[in-house]
Amino acid sequence: MKNKLIFLISLIFSILLAACNDCPLENANPVTICQTRIVTIEQFNSNFTIVTDPNSGQEQTILDPDYNIGTYEFPINANSSGSFPNDNRFVNKVQIPIFSLPFVVDNQIYYAGIVDNYPINGELPGDILVRDVDAAAQRATLRMFGSIDQIDQNYLNEDAQAFCNYVNSILPTIVQSFANYNASNRFGQNQPGASIVRFDAASVVVIDQNGRIVGTVGAPNVPTPPANIINDLRSQAASRIAVDLTVVPGNVYTYIAKNGKRFVFFVSEIRQTNVPPNRKRVTIMFYPLDK
Repeated sequence: MKNKLIFLISLIFSILLAACNDCPLENANPVTICQTRIVTIEQFNSNFTIVTDPNSGQEQTILDPDYNIGTYEFPINANSSGSFPNDNRFVNKVQIPIFSLPFVVDNQIYYAGIVDNYPINGELPGDILVRDVDAAAQRATLRMFGSIDQIDQNYLNEDAQAFCNYVNSILPTIVQSFANYNASNRFGQNQPGASIVRFDAASVVVIDQNGRIVGTVGAPNVPTPPANIINDLRSQAASRIAVDLTVVPGNVYTYIAKNGKRFVFFVSEIRQTNVPPNRKRVTIMFYPLDK
């Protein structure tokens, strides 16, 4: 009896399954998921100290507690929230040359250079470098690789869906923002809070073949570059700038990233942690416009 019951149930199930194969399929509405992302970027700091072991005489590198040579790079597609490439030129170097020219003294090659603690905008390995954070004043200084335009000053809501709805509600503003882009949007030169960093009046240093800074030109025991080398170096420095952008929570921007993709992002938080060494950070929420 039990076997007959199982057979009967199986037969009924088979009939129903065969019947469903002839049923018309209903087209489901496409599901659109909001693609907002949120990332936190630490303040850039390449500083370290070299100390000599009194017993062995060997040099040892002691990094600053909040050492960080990373930047942030926007993603190429929705499979990622972006990456944090390091500027490896700062490995074992507090400063790198912004410009340099070779010269020879006593058959030794040296370089006359102008150095800085930060890369210039066009040489960032990513899109955003956090140069400075003032947590008390709720203000940060960013250095950007791409083109940028501020479209709002006071949006503060980290709700992912709310930000998605906000972006969709201001699409005409976003379209107009990109339509108005010109050369001065590159690095944010024309933006509120932008400041220009110039190098033509900076001190000239001498760098050896190993990339170590020997000292400032004019200091004792520092090789002296020829006058034409210094003149050419200053001429080069006068032709290039860096741009820093001061931001506060609530600032909203359109942005064309290093990879050519377009984004809307806002600064949601500027803070210093309570955990030693009390690192300083900037958090942004962004919405990719190009799928």
